[in-house]
Amino acid sequence: MERDDWVLVAVPEEEESEPEGPEEEPEEERGARRLLALLLLVLAGAALGLLFLLLWLLRPESPQETEGVAGYPIRVERIISSAGEEDPLATPLGVAFDGEGNVWISDTGNSRVLVFSESGEPVRILGAEKGPDRVYAPYGIAIDAQRNRAYVADYGGRQVQVWSTSGSYIGHYPADDQELGVFGEDGFSPYGLAIVGGRLLASSNDGLYLFDGEGRVSARYGTGVRGSKPGAFNFPDAITVDPSTGEIFVADSMNRRVVSIDGEGRVNWVSGTPDVGGTLTGFWQLPRGITLGPDGNLYVVDTFRFDREGVGTGHIVVLSPRGELISEFGRYGLGDDDFDFPEQIAVRADGLFAIADRENDRVLLFRLEGSLPTPDVKEAKAYEDALATPKRAWALAER
Repeated sequence: MERDDWVLVAVPEEEESEPEGPEEEPEEERGARRLLALLLLVLAGAALGLLFLLLWLLRPESPQETEGVAGYPIRVERIISSAGEEDPLATPLGVAFDGEGNVWISDTGNSRVLVFSESGEPVRILGAEKGPDRVYAPYGIAIDAQRNRAYVADYGGRQVQVWSTSGSYIGHYPADDQELGVFGEDGFSPYGLAIVGGRLLASSNDGLYLFDGEGRVSARYGTGVRGSKPGAFNFPDAITVDPSTGEIFVADSMNRRVVSIDGEGRVNWVSGTPDVGGTLTGFWQLPRGITLGPDGNLYVVDTFRFDREGVGTGHIVVLSPRGELISEFGRYGLGDDDFDFPEQIAVRADGLFAIADRENDRVLLFRLEGSLPTPDVKEAKAYEDALATPKRAWALAER
């Protein structure tokens, strides 16, 4: 029959009758069913518990969960991450302390220099407005406490800006009448700064340049071209000086080495070896910060030395004045005492350190407490193989 031919047909009602009940289940079967249901309930609860345990074990680690690792020596006193409400730092690269305990910061991403008091309060902003003191890409900072001068390397502006420590603009280096050919084929692009006997020492693409009080070059360390050969430098990002001896320590960044030279330019020791065929061959990954501590030891920031615990290896490498490895620490992360792409480092006479924590957009002020961690065995062996004394220093660097 087709669907269109369907019709409603009345069906006579049937007489109601008592429904027949189900047959009574034996007592033994009812007990077995109850026991089976109970077992299934217990198994379901156990499975749910195991699921929660598995999810807890597989939870993602928080960057701060490494805090509290035994032997971690960094105790943060202050974090500077903004110059005021809704005015954050952006990729800071350089730091320094002045004679009053203020911290100077190259707020590179914002093209300005910031000064903060010892308590972390903003004091002044320099170089942010149009004018002769404008900065474009500030980097290293050096303070001459004897003359109350602050020098800021502006590698974007290709000069060093000079202020008094009270914020008055003084001028720039090199002097306007400086013959620029002295800076080699790459020109002058300052990165690290230091004070040597009252004169400014600046690192540039291919070496170090010493200026007299008038802003003219009086001496040069390097070959005049970037390279890894004896006496050459390749983007030396940071320098520091021992004022008692005149010894100069250089973080020769792209040569993956730290170099000690005397005032005449003679090499005392070299730690590290340049890349071979674009491959890292030595201990250092990318040394970009260096300072001489009040204990007489060198504190070197190795930007690419990432480690999640930072005890025995890490971003901060401590060397003796003779280049011997003493300690490593400083972990990678986002926590209050972690670092992400750290840059230059400074220290006050009372042991307060400052590091420009570039990718965390902040500056950490911290002290060291307890004994410094012993270097990891493998790290110590790698460093020993990379340290060279004058007799074979430059031969090793050429390898």
